[in-house]
Amino acid sequence: MGNELYLSDNAGHRVPPAGSPDPILASGQWLQADQSEAKSTTVVAGATYAFTATRGGSFYFGIAAVATAANVVWACGLYDTIIIVIPTDYTTLYYSSSQNNGNGRLRRLTD
Repeated sequence: MGNELYLSDNAGHRVPPAGSPDPILASGQWLQADQSEAKSTTVVAGATYAFTATRGGSFYFGIAAVATAANVVWACGLYDTIIIVIPTDYTTLYYSSSQNNGNGRLRRLTD
């Protein structure tokens, strides 16, 4: 009998390995932010997303404005992929980059 590896996010939700997400077709968003610039995007409440930082530094995410460090819930280093599970009652994901011209891809994953 084989073994299965279980991963959990910071809230205890089961998530896929960051390197092998199963995105929903045409769900990708291109996120761009400059250093200390607070931006936001609309997301689906309760959905799971994968984010890959592709250029310009690390990204910081939260369900409230991330200009305050206390509001940062997820962090993604350059060239890394993280899994983000949006809480049930939230439809806005806030983000900023550690460097100017930070870019990355956000993809919604299948359930």
